[in-house]
Amino acid sequence: MQSFRIRLNFIFLFIIAVLLLTIGLYVAKLLENTYVGILEDRLTKEAKIIADDVLYFDIHEQAPKLQERMLSFSREIGTRITVMDKNGKVMADTEHDPKTLPNHLNRPEIREALRRGTGHAIRYSNTLNYDMMYVAVPLKQNGQTIGLARVSVKITNVHESVQQLWLSLVGVLFITLLLFGFISTRIAKNITQPIEDITRVARDITRNEFKSRIQTNAKGEVGELAQAINFMALSLEQQMSALQDNEKRLESILNNMFSGMILVSDMRRITIMNAAAEEMLGYDAKELAGRIHSEVGQNTSLSPLIEQCFESGEKMREEIHIYYPEERIIDVNLGAYRNEQNEIKGVIIVLHDITAIRRLEKMRSEFVANVSHELKTPITSIKGFTETLLDGALDDIEISRTFLTIINEESDRLNRLISDILELSKIEQKKMPLVVEEVNLVRLVKETVRIVREEARAKDITIYLPAEDRMMLEGDPDRLRQIILNLISNAINYTPANGEVSVTIGETEDEKVKMAIEDTGTGIPEEHLPRIFERFYRVDKARSRESGGTGLGLAIVKHLVEAHHGTIQVESTEGEGTTFTVLLPKRQPYLFS
Repeated sequence: MQSFRIRLNFIFLFIIAVLLLTIGLYVAKLLENTYVGILEDRLTKEAKIIADDVLYFDIHEQAPKLQERMLSFSREIGTRITVMDKNGKVMADTEHDPKTLPNHLNRPEIREALRRGTGHAIRYSNTLNYDMMYVAVPLKQNGQTIGLARVSVKITNVHESVQQLWLSLVGVLFITLLLFGFISTRIAKNITQPIEDITRVARDITRNEFKSRIQTNAKGEVGELAQAINFMALSLEQQMSALQDNEKRLESILNNMFSGMILVSDMRRITIMNAAAEEMLGYDAKELAGRIHSEVGQNTSLSPLIEQCFESGEKMREEIHIYYPEERIIDVNLGAYRNEQNEIKGVIIVLHDITAIRRLEKMRSEFVANVSHELKTPITSIKGFTETLLDGALDDIEISRTFLTIINEESDRLNRLISDILELSKIEQKKMPLVVEEVNLVRLVKETVRIVREEARAKDITIYLPAEDRMMLEGDPDRLRQIILNLISNAINYTPANGEVSVTIGETEDEKVKMAIEDTGTGIPEEHLPRIFERFYRVDKARSRESGGTGLGLAIVKHLVEAHHGTIQVESTEGEGTTFTVLLPKRQPYLFS
């Protein structure tokens, strides 16, 4: 860090430099603006005189006379003169053959002259290869613009004068800075040296470097201040050593706790919040330090509990719901801490995130209820038809065959349901690791479609296959076939007769394989879309059971896609059709267990 002496010198030098630079800039700019303004006024008057002359002699369309007249003017006033028609075509020019010059309509001074009556511009001339000042005025006849007259002159003299001024100014500034810098350095050194030493030691103390000491021979008030700071550093070194040890122990304990911890003082202000509490409540502990708990705890229902604990002084335990930064269920434990006089000096709040536990309990409850319901239906059907047969329907061969067929179908359905439940359980518990190999996804789709070809033909459903012949990726071919079969079977089941099912495969910009399965079926209502990948969730329960579905197909598909580190999305319009889109990486990370 720069010393106080250097900064003091720098400030003085900076002020002088800024003043000199400001004056130089002002004078240079004033000179340039004055010169340019005078030159601009002169050229404007000359341009108007030339315009009046051209109109008076009516020679704007007589190129030879106009050229000769403009050359005469140019010799008298020492400027370049250009006359052009209203479309920008050059009719006369005193520096070049007008026929060799391009159209001037897009020149800035010409556009301004047509728009405002007088045009001015300072720019580089591509024709003459140096900076020029241009002034243009229109030629008006009976209120109509019939052409334009432009006068231009070099402005290099202005630039040369400004550059000379700058060179002089830089020289004076440099000499002044050197002289003032030498003088101020010698004066500032004697004044600032003791103060710099005291400042250095004070800063070391704030950084907990208590061994730093001031070495100075200064007398008077500055010397006494140096001795006092040395004594303070020694005392603080001894005290802070013990405090730092305790602070590190406490900090380590708090930050390594999985439970959130908040400490609220008797002034109702938050004094401590650990990392776990920050994550649960979505607040930054640094922002909350010193703030009243009601400012941040009202939305989480913590504030009323804290106040109740202050009033009662008893231990409390409650469950609260919070919705920011995400929905959580928090188990809150509160307890008051007291001083030696048994006065309540604050409240300690311990937070446990039990969201996952409650979610698992709910999922387990829903799963048991769904499994029970799904199993009960075929079992009830089997039992009912069996009892009917035993009650005498067994003697009727036709009825017996019908009932036994239904019993067989329900048994198959029960078997499929149990198989799907077991398979889903294995997938979720990762007991079915992927056998990864190189797979041609297009060929796999075509092979899988053969399985459902007859089912589609029975409903006159046309299946469109991918146009590509090859799309390679890493994956488990059996699991990928299961994904494809489930999605295509669903598309056929929910597409009416004479419908269409199309499978397209392509590659995304981030080198992923995109497989889309689109049908022209009944579609899925928008309110059902977020839940179709849940276990046993059916949009049309009656139709799903009629088709033999177990309600677990899409749940299995989602888990298999995620096992391949991919994603699955669904888009649907009721009455028009549904599209399932699967995104899979071309290469699998080899982290399977």
